[in-house]
Amino acid sequence: MQPIAADSAEDREQLALLRLPLGVPGSGMHRYGAAMYFYRRGKLDADELEAYRICCNLDSEDPAAVSRSRRPPDGGD
Repeated sequence: MQPIAADSAEDREQLALLRLPLGVPGSGMHRYGAAMYFYRRGKLDADELEAYRICCNLDSEDPAAVSRSRRPPDGGD
Protein backbone atom coordinates (compact mmCIF):
# COMPACT_ATOMS: atom_id res chain seq x y z
CA MET A 1 0.00 0.00 0.00
CA GLN A 2 1.24 3.45 -0.88
CA PRO A 3 1.70 6.08 1.86
CA ILE A 4 -1.10 8.63 2.08
CA ALA A 5 -0.19 12.30 2.46
CA ALA A 6 -2.37 14.24 4.91
CA ASP A 7 -3.15 17.62 3.33
CA SER A 8 -5.68 18.86 5.90
CA ALA A 9 -6.79 18.45 9.50
CA GLU A 10 -9.55 16.09 8.33
CA ASP A 11 -6.99 14.02 6.42
CA ARG A 12 -4.88 13.74 9.59
CA GLU A 13 -7.91 12.64 11.61
CA GLN A 14 -8.88 10.03 9.02
CA LEU A 15 -5.28 8.84 8.73
CA ALA A 16 -5.23 8.25 12.50
CA LEU A 17 -8.35 6.07 12.11
CA LEU A 18 -6.78 4.23 9.17
CA ARG A 19 -3.78 3.42 11.40
CA LEU A 20 -5.75 2.11 14.40
CA PRO A 21 -3.99 -0.91 15.90
CA LEU A 22 -5.13 -4.35 14.83
CA GLY A 23 -7.32 -6.14 17.35
CA VAL A 24 -8.99 -3.08 18.88
CA PRO A 25 -12.75 -3.74 18.98
CA GLY A 26 -14.45 -1.85 16.14
CA SER A 27 -11.14 -0.88 14.53
CA GLY A 28 -11.84 -2.72 11.29
CA MET A 29 -14.98 -0.69 10.64
CA HIS A 30 -13.22 2.58 11.53
CA ARG A 31 -10.36 1.70 9.18
CA TYR A 32 -12.84 0.92 6.39
CA GLY A 33 -14.62 4.25 6.90
CA ALA A 34 -11.30 6.08 6.72
CA ALA A 35 -10.31 4.07 3.64
CA MET A 36 -13.56 5.12 1.94
CA TYR A 37 -12.76 8.75 2.79
CA PHE A 38 -9.36 8.49 1.09
CA TYR A 39 -10.75 6.49 -1.84
CA ARG A 40 -13.31 9.20 -2.57
CA ARG A 41 -10.48 11.74 -2.59
CA GLY A 42 -8.36 9.70 -5.01
CA LYS A 43 -5.71 8.82 -2.42
CA LEU A 44 -6.50 5.10 -2.22
CA ASP A 45 -7.19 2.76 -5.14
CA ALA A 46 -10.10 0.34 -5.50
CA ASP A 47 -8.00 -2.75 -4.74
CA GLU A 48 -6.78 -1.27 -1.47
CA LEU A 49 -10.31 -0.18 -0.57
CA GLU A 50 -11.49 -3.75 -1.20
CA ALA A 51 -8.88 -5.05 1.26
CA TYR A 52 -10.24 -2.69 3.93
CA ARG A 53 -13.80 -3.81 3.10
CA ILE A 54 -12.82 -7.47 3.49
CA CYS A 55 -11.30 -6.67 6.90
CA CYS A 56 -14.02 -4.34 8.18
CA ASN A 57 -15.59 -7.01 10.42
CA LEU A 58 -12.26 -8.63 11.24
CA ASP A 59 -10.58 -6.27 13.69
CA SER A 60 -7.41 -8.40 13.91
CA GLU A 61 -6.92 -8.83 10.15
CA ASP A 62 -4.26 -6.67 8.46
CA PRO A 63 -5.62 -4.92 5.34
CA ALA A 64 -2.08 -4.56 3.94
CA ALA A 65 -1.56 -8.33 4.17
CA VAL A 66 -4.94 -8.95 2.54
CA SER A 67 -4.07 -6.52 -0.24
CA ARG A 68 -0.73 -8.28 -0.86
CA SER A 69 -2.42 -11.70 -0.89
CA ARG A 70 -4.84 -10.57 -3.61
CA ARG A 71 -2.07 -9.57 -6.06
CA PRO A 72 -0.89 -12.03 -8.71
CA PRO A 73 2.44 -13.72 -7.79
CA ASP A 74 4.28 -11.97 -10.63
CA GLY A 75 3.08 -8.55 -9.42
CA GLY A 76 1.22 -7.87 -12.67
CA ASP A 77 -2.48 -7.74 -13.40
